[in-house]
Amino acid sequence: MDSFNLYREAKDQYEKLIPEKNEGLILLSLYAKYKDKDFTEENIISTITKVFKDQGNESPRTEYNRNNAIILRFQESFLWRNATKKTYQFKKYGLELCQNIEKRLIEKYNPAKIKRFFAELHKSLTENIEQNRDFNEWIEDHFEIRLPELTSQIEILDQQVNESVKAFKTGINSEDQGVLDILKGIEIRLEVIKEQASELRNAFQISYDIDDLLLGLLEENKGQNYISNIHRVQNFHDNSRSQLEQVSKRIEKIKPRIREFIYDFNKKNFDRKTNKFIDYLLQQSVVIREGSSKKIQLPNNLSKLAVKSTTHNLRFNVISIREISPKLPVEVIERTVNINKRKELLKKTLKWKRDKERIRYWTNLAFKELETICILEFTPFFFKVIEEDQLTIAVKTAHNIIRKNNTYRNKFNIDIIKEPIHNTAKKGISLWQMTIQKK
Repeated sequence: MDSFNLYREAKDQYEKLIPEKNEGLILLSLYAKYKDKDFTEENIISTITKVFKDQGNESPRTEYNRNNAIILRFQESFLWRNATKKTYQFKKYGLELCQNIEKRLIEKYNPAKIKRFFAELHKSLTENIEQNRDFNEWIEDHFEIRLPELTSQIEILDQQVNESVKAFKTGINSEDQGVLDILKGIEIRLEVIKEQASELRNAFQISYDIDDLLLGLLEENKGQNYISNIHRVQNFHDNSRSQLEQVSKRIEKIKPRIREFIYDFNKKNFDRKTNKFIDYLLQQSVVIREGSSKKIQLPNNLSKLAVKSTTHNLRFNVISIREISPKLPVEVIERTVNINKRKELLKKTLKWKRDKERIRYWTNLAFKELETICILEFTPFFFKVIEEDQLTIAVKTAHNIIRKNNTYRNKFNIDIIKEPIHNTAKKGISLWQMTIQKK
């Protein structure tokens, strides 16, 4: 049996599934009035007439045939007809189409909601892992539900940028005297969108913690049966961050063009006013002779200007051969690979990877101890890390533990006694006495 071919199936059904503009607007108008309630053929005809009039496509001579053709097309995919009551009602497909369009148009940008969604996803995933439940259940019960909302927020931002770009192009071609105010408004709106993109990126920060949990599943060989879904979640996070970055870059590209256009517009406007002023002066002025000289008499008895000769004295200019002779060919530089530098970069990369693995090892060890005995004496633990690793590893491990503790703030308590405890093995290093307890 052949697999389903969307293109092949859709090309014959497209007109039935996707209405053309006027018919789509008629459907939306009917949906706005009646939703899932019944309505009559007269209601449909009055809506058709109103939409065609609004679009400037009235055709009284063919109105009867046009209305019948539209109503019959609607019955193929969008409307049910009750022959007994002689009424109509939206089919499920038609209702969902109008609902999706309505939702997209009224949906607002809300980074706080996205941050809350990610916090809930992180919490539910943590509980799923701790209780050793099926990971695919988390995908179905939590991730799938939140995915459309998370995706649409980025699309809303991108749509706002598209609208600003369109408004910018319209403003450039506009002859309206207030075009500068319009463009300055667009620039301010782009700045707001850029801040919103930054807020949304901050809301996505919790996605890194979710990625850490998924990575932990793979490292502990618990996620072998869920690899495709784990990769799906990780790819969604990567794509979302990339799309947010693209939104910011598009804003950065268009803002200089707006400022450049405003500058050029102001300059040309100044030149136009200057030329207009000079033209007015010349039209309102007269040339008068005073003795052997001529002068321009400006209007309103302004000071006179002497008319000077337009004949210029000849001048001899010397140009050196060096300035007009062809340039000598530039020597091609042969580029070579710096082996030592490459080795140094590889060495740094391997060290960074090793440090990251060691930080993850100590962090997991600390939380394992917390789960086992419900308390962690952090200060001696910190000194233990210094003795077996480096100071930088210990500091970054401490930062990682504190950061994760903020994520699990309802699960652990931190007690700090501000009395420095010195390390006996490495002098000069001290730390306050700190204890982490499980609630």
